[in-house]
Amino acid sequence: PIGASVCADEETIEAKGWAFSGGGRAIVRVEVSSDGGATWTKANMQGPGTEQLPDRAWAWTIWTAEVPVPAAARKAAVAAAANGLAATGGGSGGTSFEVMVRAFDVAGNSQPPSVEAIWNLRGINNNAYHRRPVRVVP
Repeated sequence: PIGASVCADEETIEAKGWAFSGGGRAIVRVEVSSDGGATWTKANMQGPGTEQLPDRAWAWTIWTAEVPVPAAARKAAVAAAANGLAATGGGSGGTSFEVMVRAFDVAGNSQPPSVEAIWNLRGINNNAYHRRPVRVVP
């Protein structure tokens, strides 16, 4: 979700995306986390990308996942609204959390958790976990 907001009474959100490995290697697993990587939800992979040969995979693999909205974020949004506090990032009460995505290819390769280990001046091969903030509002 880009610029996503959810209501505090929602227990899950649907995350969608695509994964690609390169080198012709098929994507075999995609996982999504909403709690900083403590737990991961296995995504459902679908579409033509899932039907490719493991060593001749050149198409995107489409995925979807139902990801839990952290209870702490839901409670904090309600509490902030009750206390008249502004939301993280502005607005009329609420808080936020981060959704992270990682994918694994047929060779067992995955992205690193952050760009610190792979950063370079030109930004080449920057393939860390994909992260997006999600705002929780009362």
